[in-house]
Amino acid sequence: MTWSEACRKGRDRWLIWIATCSVLACGFLIKGGTPSEYLWVVLIGAANGSLVGFAIGPAAEKGAIGLSALLAGTPFYFLGISTFVMGDAAAVALVFIIAGIAISLAQGLRVRRRASQHDASA
Repeated sequence: MTWSEACRKGRDRWLIWIATCSVLACGFLIKGGTPSEYLWVVLIGAANGSLVGFAIGPAAEKGAIGLSALLAGTPFYFLGISTFVMGDAAAVALVFIIAGIAISLAQGLRVRRRASQHDASA
């Protein structure tokens, strides 16, 4: 399978993740925000969603274990690093980074298992 075939096959999951993360990112503006702040939040959410969607969709379809695993934990890495930069929340940042690593490992194992099942059936 080529990358273009994998992108066509995993496009639906990819687009769903972009839309979902864009909407969920707006939840971080609890007290509301300016239109500019909403635009930035939606763009950051879309970027995170496109990375996760690519990991779950085309990268998983292609069987790229490392790429899929790394990108699957992207939102948690982003939240962890953002929290760590803010200051006194090192424990919270560590929890987000550990969650990102756990999700990345789980995605890598899922793709590996799926690839081995696909090889066994061929």
